[in-house]
Amino acid sequence: MNKQFIILLFLALVAYGQQSKRIAIVNTEDDGEPPIKNSELTHLTDKLREIANKTLSKKNYAVMTQQSMIAFLGSQENMVKECKAAEGCLAKLGRNINADYIGQARIGRFGGDLAIKTELYDTKSGNLIGSFTGSSKDVFGLLSVIDKEAPGMFGRMQQEVTPVPPISTPVISSARGYLVNLNTIPSGAGAVLSFNGSLIAKCTATPCKLELRNGNVRIIASLEQYGTADTTVFIAGNNQNVTIALKPNFGALEIKPAYLNDVGKDKGWNLTINDKPYSFGEVKLYPNKYTVKLSHECYENIGFEVNVQKGKRDILDIARYTALKKGGLVLNTVRSEELVSEPVFVNGKLVGKTPFKGSIPICSKIEVGINKEEVGVKLQHNGNIEYTLKMQTQGQFTDGRDGKAYKYTTIGSQVWMAENLNYNANGSRCYDNEQRNCQKYGKLYDLATAKKACPAGWHLPSNEEWDILYSFVDRAGSIKSPYESKTAGKYLKAINEWNGNDNEREKIYGFTALPGGYGSSDGNFNFIEDYGYWWSSTEYSADGAYGRHISYDDGAHWNYNNKSNLCSVRCVQDKIQNTEIGKNNLNKENLSPDFSGALTEMKEQNKKENNSKYLAFALDLAGAVFLYLGYENDKELVDKYYEYGSMGIASRSTYDKAWEKVEDTKSTRNIYYVLGGLLLTSGIGIHIWF
Repeated sequence: MNKQFIILLFLALVAYGQQSKRIAIVNTEDDGEPPIKNSELTHLTDKLREIANKTLSKKNYAVMTQQSMIAFLGSQENMVKECKAAEGCLAKLGRNINADYIGQARIGRFGGDLAIKTELYDTKSGNLIGSFTGSSKDVFGLLSVIDKEAPGMFGRMQQEVTPVPPISTPVISSARGYLVNLNTIPSGAGAVLSFNGSLIAKCTATPCKLELRNGNVRIIASLEQYGTADTTVFIAGNNQNVTIALKPNFGALEIKPAYLNDVGKDKGWNLTINDKPYSFGEVKLYPNKYTVKLSHECYENIGFEVNVQKGKRDILDIARYTALKKGGLVLNTVRSEELVSEPVFVNGKLVGKTPFKGSIPICSKIEVGINKEEVGVKLQHNGNIEYTLKMQTQGQFTDGRDGKAYKYTTIGSQVWMAENLNYNANGSRCYDNEQRNCQKYGKLYDLATAKKACPAGWHLPSNEEWDILYSFVDRAGSIKSPYESKTAGKYLKAINEWNGNDNEREKIYGFTALPGGYGSSDGNFNFIEDYGYWWSSTEYSADGAYGRHISYDDGAHWNYNNKSNLCSVRCVQDKIQNTEIGKNNLNKENLSPDFSGALTEMKEQNKKENNSKYLAFALDLAGAVFLYLGYENDKELVDKYYEYGSMGIASRSTYDKAWEKVEDTKSTRNIYYVLGGLLLTSGIGIHIWF
């Protein structure tokens, strides 16, 4: 039994030792610009696999199929990704797909020709088994290179050979050599150099230093996007400087980003050329036709084609093609659970009032109300959003003149300061001239000072505005001005600040009226802690104006005040003027503009300009013709005058007929001159305009 097992094990080992070696020829990759077609790359790969099958012994070697390699990597996408990244690590890729040997061809550019570099590796050791290079004007020439060189490369696999170095050793040698400094223009560009047809490891890219033999040396310099330079240089001594100028083989394209009122500037545009991302600025490209695409979170996409020409630099400013992405917005505002109308601002500009319905750029800052409360809604491109904003009823603002902060409260449709003004204006005073009273009750002002004392955006309320406040608190219907209320004071007064009966309902409106008293022109002050007196801007005589006061009872009253008296000031917020804002209609607004691209618009613009030129030339020509006809009639008019003057004795009717001919000729001449002048001037005007 043991003997049979040993025999079977021996046979298995022999069979395993005779297994075929697996060779993988992975996708050919193109590293140059402009790229060649995928179908042509596939054909080159298939050609390498075909030659491998013909050259290698089928008993000892097996060429892996595309499907078997994909099976190891999971998918076609992974296969493409691994092959693109395989340069410099082919052996590792071979181990990943369980291959014993792996080969790949890569296509580049050298001197304007297509160049092929093919390498074959032992995946276990990582040694380069064989390689070949070649160049041609087209893909058919590369197929010839493969036909010629690939059999020898695969043949080395069946021999025990020393790995081939990837770069040729120097072929230039001499008993006497000189150190030469080599560079190219553009300087430091890393051009590839060959010397008498060979690459030298010490000088694979400029700038470099190299020892060259005395005498003539043929140097070929090649650089991506530049023409190949082929020159012969006489090497005469040490430290000789050799600089080779390369001619550009590219065009330059510069695309300038643009932003409307700086909208979206913090986000930036995305630029692709032939679906490859680029940064803005000058881009160097091979002469060819390219598809340019620009995208931005806030702007409509822009796309066009451009022909890049050798030695030409095109600058494209996208400002004229820039259009903001828009979305529809239906916006309402409520305050204290009631629907209210408030001004709407988009990027600081007044565009309407609520209820609002319109098309808004999706990256806009939307604000509502005098205090510009921001609307936290994200608009959808070409979509509609409905949103209701609950407005703040109370808050705080700062007087920019002195930095003092004041509370405000919203009562009905009005926004009132929730404390007395304490601005130090000329003529204002504190009760009893005590600063502590100003800190609590605010300053007291005469009427002239009070009218100018409120901060920007606020004003001294009129008698009518006080009536609106009182009647709203009372829930009164039609009223007679000035309005007297028996209960409004109860809801407007501050808690625990008044002598007599206090109330517990101040928080309903937050007006917090205080009993600051008043001052008279003779310097006396009265009624602090019992009455509060406030100015209105409405005058009733040369010496007097209406005022409002609240007492220790629940009433809110009006009174006549001498303009020189000193009273407290409560400011009310300005209202936005109801100017013509423009009608917003989502059904009529085009939320998705037909943007056909910059190239189309440029062509249309050129057509318009050319048509304008043709029209201008036609008008000029017609004008010249009419002026010439006028000149001819001028000559005829001279003849008519001469004929009339030389008539001698004739009848009256004969004279009249002759003079009629003179006038007819003169009229015809004038018409020709006027028409000619108008047409010629119009043509010149169109020339200048366009």
